Amino acid sequence: MPYAILRTAKLKTAGNLTSLNEHLQRLRPTPNADAELTPLNVQLVGSPDLAADVQARLDAVGCTVRSNAVLAVEHLMTFSPEFLDIRKEPGQSGKPAQLVGSPEDGAKLAGFRDRAMEWLSERYGKENVVNAVLHLDEQTPHIHATVVPIDQAGKLNCRAMLGDRQKMRAMQTSFAAQLAPLGLQRGVEGSQAQHQEVKRFYGLVKELNPQLEQEAQRQVAQQRIRQAGQQHSRGGGIGM
Repeated sequence: MPYAILRTAKLKTAGNLTSLNEHLQRLRPTPNADAELTPLNVQLVGSPDLAADVQARLDAVGCTVRSNAVLAVEHLMTFSPEFLDIRKEPGQSGKPAQLVGSPEDGAKLAGFRDRAMEWLSERYGKENVVNAVLHLDEQTPHIHATVVPIDQAGKLNCRAMLGDRQKMRAMQTSFAAQLAPLGLQRGVEGSQAQHQEVKRFYGLVKELNPQLEQEAQRQVAQQRIRQAGQQHSRGGGIGM
């Protein structure tokens, strides 16, 4: 059974917000994104200006921002790759590229989007979820959602949102339960598995041996060719 995946990251500075926004809006090179599929990305909440969305929420509440405060918390929500069986269909005759899959795959992706966003709103308050983008141009669809941690007293309070390790584990359980009707399950509780950033992975490869980088790229290309050969043609675009 595929897994529900949730990762959080604290955004403490204006620079953090700018850097994330550049990734969200593809304002800087993203090696693992397919530029032909980038037009399929969807702004679910907020605007293409993340910093402005965060500031608007802070202004609306009128809270004092301490120098060491966490301005917002990014939530990366996705699933293990086997959850969907979709593929890219290249553009032809002036038509743009699209993602295609079965009607069931389309329904599952829409269900993930709706249930994940519902979970955020119920947990933090819809007004605090100031920005969310669905990325469809990378290998596995995922949502980047930004939440301003305003507590019931109207103050920035990241500690109340994320809490300690026990509360973080409970958050993972809650998120997985929300997506369970789609056939997604929680990962093993207490697992020490780590996810390396893509840029860190490439950095390690280059440090070891430049030839290894070429070999890694060659193997990835061959794997994609094999996968393409194994996939069956299916009609219908995966639209969001």
